[in-house]
Amino acid sequence: MDKTPDSILIVGSGLFGLCTAWALTERPRFDKTTITVVDNARGQFPPTDAASVDTSRIIRTDYSDPDYSVFGAEAQTHWRKQGDHEVGGEGRYSEVGIVITAATPDGPPKVGTKTGMHYARTSWENVSDIARTSGTPGKVVELPSRKAIQEYLGTDGNAGDWGYANMMSGWADNGAGMRWLYEKVEKTGRVNFVDAEVGELVTKGKRVTGAKLKSGRVLEAGLVFVAAGAWTGGLIDLRGRCEATGHTLGYIGLTQEEQDKLEKHPVVLNFTTGLFFIPPRDRLLKVARHGFGYLNPKVVRRALPLSPEHERKPIVASLPWTLRDDGVEAFAPEAEVDLRWALKNMLPIRGLEKRPWKKQRICWYSDTRDADWLVDWHPGWEGLFIATGDSGHGFKFLPILGDKLVDVLEGKGGNLGEKWRWKHVDDDGLGRETGGVFKGLITEDGSRGGALGMILADEFSKGGVALPTSKL
Repeated sequence: MDKTPDSILIVGSGLFGLCTAWALTERPRFDKTTITVVDNARGQFPPTDAASVDTSRIIRTDYSDPDYSVFGAEAQTHWRKQGDHEVGGEGRYSEVGIVITAATPDGPPKVGTKTGMHYARTSWENVSDIARTSGTPGKVVELPSRKAIQEYLGTDGNAGDWGYANMMSGWADNGAGMRWLYEKVEKTGRVNFVDAEVGELVTKGKRVTGAKLKSGRVLEAGLVFVAAGAWTGGLIDLRGRCEATGHTLGYIGLTQEEQDKLEKHPVVLNFTTGLFFIPPRDRLLKVARHGFGYLNPKVVRRALPLSPEHERKPIVASLPWTLRDDGVEAFAPEAEVDLRWALKNMLPIRGLEKRPWKKQRICWYSDTRDADWLVDWHPGWEGLFIATGDSGHGFKFLPILGDKLVDVLEGKGGNLGEKWRWKHVDDDGLGRETGGVFKGLITEDGSRGGALGMILADEFSKGGVALPTSKL
């Protein structure tokens, strides 16, 4: 970016949008730039159905890619700051450790894919290097067998065949973290918030010049920065690159005695199944699945095409289905089976799998094929920057995320900027509807569990809470 824009419109007030707005206010280059954030907040920024707003998120350096491990370690130096006005303070961050596990593969993986065991072992190597470099090698301990895992976790269930404990990781209250972030941005006095739904991006010639709201009002800007998370595919044609996928979260109630026992327990994450649980707070225990996710294909009528040479016409893309879309907070029957399996096998307290759910939710990721993000200037349009596709991993990087995104904006992204670039994607049918059948892309980094290609409406039709007919 050679010329500093006089105005920047950020579409989306979730993690990426707020982090970007905050980082822009911190850089003297943008002192005279008008910054506007627009989102369908429905009276509350950030929206409660944003992926980054919930009860808890894992904060870890445990990645099979060393660049993300280093990125996570840098963010953790900030999470560990416990002052009331710092990101990790007032109970927002708890470093209780994490146990990473995986199952022994039944056979060799398909060509070009990775297993959960591969992901776990390479992650172990990366965090072990970080521990040695930081002078704390004892913080990472191998758990070489199912028995070792059972003894460490205090369970007799099948939590995995191999694993390790990393006491440098933990979890954060991401709802509180996002409120903290919003307050930081608002207090700068530099950011204008517009509570409205964007219908489409507006263009003039080869340039994106703003966003048209559903009300008909147009917000114009010198730079349009789209950070709409899983909703991005409804504004820009990202088929085959990014896709909205829904992931199940369940919450059960605990007694105070159970709360006391589990609150200092490490996070547990199995990379083969994608199942994990995070220590409870306020007698509410969360169990979830980091899986391939549900697809929700919908007709999108005004998505921005790949370039001015392409016609703007209706496409089919997977989009979130949440309370803003008259959705319900529930998950499908197949997820119930998986989550109750996790409660039975991964925790030291028996009988939790029989508890009724206090709360259910589907969390919507913006997934990519390789789990690398999409943070780059759009190659087909001037004045348009995209930041999405974090594949469910963004929140842990909150303290430094905005700086990384703005670095890429300014052409100084380094290794991460290279990973996050707009990549050529062959039209192999993934992320598209062909003959009435929608075929979703698959994030094959080895960290996902569950079935492939599940269509949300189909799964709900098998029982549980039905989707309204208008949404099918």
